[in-house]
Amino acid sequence: MVYLISVTIIFSATTEAETALSVYNSFPNQFPYKPIWAVGENYRFEPAFVESSKLIKDIGDMMHIQVIIEGSMNSSNPYFNSSWRRNFVGGFVLDMGVHFIAGLRMLVGSEITSVSSISRHVDMALPPPDNICSLFQLENGCAGVFVFAVNSRSPKLLWRVDGTKGTIEVERGVDSGKHGYQVLFSGENGQCQKKFYPFCGVNEELKMFVQDMLAASKDGDHEAEPRSSYVEGARDVAVLEAMLESSAKQGAPVQVKRFP
Repeated sequence: MVYLISVTIIFSATTEAETALSVYNSFPNQFPYKPIWAVGENYRFEPAFVESSKLIKDIGDMMHIQVIIEGSMNSSNPYFNSSWRRNFVGGFVLDMGVHFIAGLRMLVGSEITSVSSISRHVDMALPPPDNICSLFQLENGCAGVFVFAVNSRSPKLLWRVDGTKGTIEVERGVDSGKHGYQVLFSGENGQCQKKFYPFCGVNEELKMFVQDMLAASKDGDHEAEPRSSYVEGARDVAVLEAMLESSAKQGAPVQVKRFP
């Protein structure tokens, strides 16, 4: 018999994530097979990020990165009054931010090693903090900025990587009535390629989970899709937690906790 678990969850701290991972790793001693634990992070399955991650090698050496997130979390948003999002340290910055960090990590293909951040609480209708500015460094040496306002008058979601041979940009938008992401790629020849990808990350992640279940029912040693792994979700949380910790230390650099 094969046991399978699908979980969409956000932990408030990496210590809780480590505890959960320890429990999960103990399962082979309790069940015939190790359960599949799939974390529902749709950004890792959005075609815009999947395809952009393939193009990143064509921009040469990364020079700098910009992530600009201007959200629209106000009283008209169905998630605005959800109590659980207000009852842990980090509030909407952590709850929403993990998705944007997932998109960043998916795009650049390099782990974030350290951060230096300043956060503030401006909109009293939101739990603190409601905006954060962070300087981060990747393990490949490239630096970037992550700017996130939970509620803005002019919503915008943008990821941009500038390299020695070109630039790649992913921005949320609408095309022909469909919501999704516009991908712009500029190469050495100076020409700009544009392509719009409608949202379908949730559908894609669920399809992959079903495929994993079917495969695991035939093979107890089946390895699940890496993009759905619990560890990937924990790494997203670790980056946001490091940013919040840095802010609590008045912007002092903080190393991002590494997960295996």
